[in-house]
Amino acid sequence: MSKREISNNSLAMIATVALVGILASAIGFFSPDYCTVPQQDDWTSCAAIAESRNIGSIVLFVVCVLGFVFSIAKRRKPAKG
Repeated sequence: MSKREISNNSLAMIATVALVGILASAIGFFSPDYCTVPQQDDWTSCAAIAESRNIGSIVLFVVCVLGFVFSIAKRRKPAKG
């Protein structure tokens, strides 16, 4: 009977959390066209909020892809010894 070792794959966990963040961002989609109240000077504009969310989604996507790619590459790499 062989024992299976449980390994901690931190990169895959980070990538999974980033994927959940992307899904949450998609669910809470924000468009500046939805702003019906006139913007005040001391508040962040709807366009700036939408741009920040788009940048955040792109960053999460990159983290997700890199995390899964490095995780898979690490798993396929032959073990030493």
